[in-house]
Amino acid sequence: MDPDLWRAVLVTALALNATLGFGYRVFRLSKGGPLGDVVGQAVLGAILLLTALGIAVGVGWVRWVALAYALAFGLVVMPIWVLAILIPLPPRPADYAFTVGYWLALGVIAVAAVVG
Repeated sequence: MDPDLWRAVLVTALALNATLGFGYRVFRLSKGGPLGDVVGQAVLGAILLLTALGIAVGVGWVRWVALAYALAFGLVVMPIWVLAILIPLPPRPADYAFTVGYWLALGVIAVAAVVG
C-alpha cells in the first residue's frame, strides 16, 4: 500500500481516538462521572492531535510516538479500564460502543504506525 495512504489512515485514527475519548468523557460527566477524566482526556486529546499534525506534515519519528501510545493504551490502560471501570458501571450500549471503537482505533494506529 501507498505510504501516503497509511499516513492518512494514521492521522485519521489518531484524530478519531482523540474525539472518541473526549466525547465519551463528556458523556460520562453528564451521567455523574468525574471532571478530572474530562480534563485528563482533553490533555491526551491535545497530545494525540499534535501527534497527528506531526505525522501529517511528515515528521517521520512521530509515528513511533503513535505506536507507543497504541501499545500502552491497548495492552495496559484499556484492559485495566475495562476491569476497574467498565465492568463495575454497569455498562450501557454507549459504554460498549466507546470501548470497541477506541480499541479498534488503537489497533489501526499500531498497524499504520508500523507499516507506514
